[in-house]
Amino acid sequence: MGSHHIACEDCMFHTNVLESAILEELARVGTCTIEEIYKRLPYYSWGRVFSVVDRLTRQGTIVIKNPAPFRYLLSLTPHSPNLPRDAV
Repeated sequence: MGSHHIACEDCMFHTNVLESAILEELARVGTCTIEEIYKRLPYYSWGRVFSVVDRLTRQGTIVIKNPAPFRYLLSLTPHSPNLPRDAV
């Protein structure tokens, strides 16, 4: 359990913080693009935001709609089980 274990725990903590931030933003604004989420979370890289959005989509926590070519809208899945309690 050396420094690698601590680094993994730190990474998980930051991933959970980012996940909560994304869910809270979507609860607040309703629907927005991934670019808008990224701009609202300036402390995270594009890759980190995309990775968490991808995971949340695969879990069914958020949905992505494609209303026009190259335009993707994010929103919370109705009655999302992973929504932070204080975001409702």
